[in-house]
Amino acid sequence: MTLKMYLLGMIISTVVCFISWVLVLLYIDPDTSGIMGKVLFILMLFFFLTGFFTLVGFYIRKKLFHNNHEFKMIGTLFRQGILFALIFIGMLILNKSNMLFWWSALLFILAISLLEFYFNNKD
Repeated sequence: MTLKMYLLGMIISTVVCFISWVLVLLYIDPDTSGIMGKVLFILMLFFFLTGFFTLVGFYIRKKLFHNNHEFKMIGTLFRQGILFALIFIGMLILNKSNMLFWWSALLFILAISLLEFYFNNKD
């Protein structure tokens, strides 16, 4: 698989996940749908944010570093996209449960950062 094909697939899947998230947002009432509506909302938002952060990270690194090893950094960028999406979703969940304070947000970001440092040093 070439880099262009991978990026095209990532762009298409990110757009599809965004459209799915918007449809869940518009057509599913969280009060009447129960836990399934909330899970669909969080999953579609998570998949969209993962693709979005991965693509944004790729283009930022491509513009800043101008290296020819773009395909080697895709795995790292995908992992970082997942972790950024986890931070965003975690903040939403903490806010929904009225547990989002500056110190809890800082601890949550620190925990995710330590996880990234672990994976970074493992490679």
